[in-house]
Amino acid sequence: MSNSHAITSDISILEKRQRNGLILAVITVLIWSSYALSLRVGAITPLTIAELTLFRFAIPGLILLPIFIKSIKNYRKVPLIYLLGIVIGSGLPFFSVSAYAMKLTQVAYGSTIILGTTPLFVTIMAIIFYKQKLPFFRFLGLSTISSGVVLMLLEAGSDWNETLLIGQVLFLYCACLWAIFTVSIRFSKLAPLEVAALSALPNGILITLWIITTQPELGYSLLSTTELLSQMFVQGIIVGIFSGVCFSLAISRVGAEKTAAIGAATPVVATTIAIIMLGEQISIILFIGMALVISGVFLASGVLHGEKVS
Repeated sequence: MSNSHAITSDISILEKRQRNGLILAVITVLIWSSYALSLRVGAITPLTIAELTLFRFAIPGLILLPIFIKSIKNYRKVPLIYLLGIVIGSGLPFFSVSAYAMKLTQVAYGSTIILGTTPLFVTIMAIIFYKQKLPFFRFLGLSTISSGVVLMLLEAGSDWNETLLIGQVLFLYCACLWAIFTVSIRFSKLAPLEVAALSALPNGILITLWIITTQPELGYSLLSTTELLSQMFVQGIIVGIFSGVCFSLAISRVGAEKTAAIGAATPVVATTIAIIMLGEQISIILFIGMALVISGVFLASGVLHGEKVS
């Protein structure tokens, strides 16, 4: 009887971990959606990119300062290339460029291209630098992602919409940076909060020094207190701290493949909210491109194939 109770208890614990992991993955989708939306809202308000960047890094950097100091001994054990990958891949180059690109396009492009093409860049890096093989299911998924991105680029190119085209190319650049960040996390083996602190503090210091030194024109005074606090809360607390922690915990509980498949819902959620709240419109070509990218992420994750993706 004791063995039976032990087995039942183990199954119950496993089911609880799976359930909690799925909940965390869904929360991550909502956070990523709010991130894309807040960037777009910030882009169409008087807030400057410098202010958005300050909120994103300085606030969590200050909050996570004790963790950063406590984790210095662990940071010293990580190769410099992965530390730089974390700081740069999720830092000022990524955030400032994605914020600028969001001024040129709309939520659907940003959420689809960045999240959709990150697996493509991760796989390319894995093949080139780590000599990993490319299973057919992942090749099929990545090809589908590429088709969707090409279709969206052709939409801008056909009418020579230079603004839209530049925005999409910049989003591809951001996806490449995020892929570097993803690979660096994987090989650094740092805890989620250690990663969040490493990403936030150095970038927070840099953007603070830049604003103090250059004293750029800022637009925060033109916003209401509610609008300003909401941006600070979303960028600094929700995105700056909770998104990475929830994402990492979800992977540890349900696996990378299921988390990636659930994450593919982010463009749908973000775009739906943008249509309702911001009045954005989706063209047929953009819709088809989104569908291809999302389907490609789902295929490349290996869920249908049943393979474990690390």
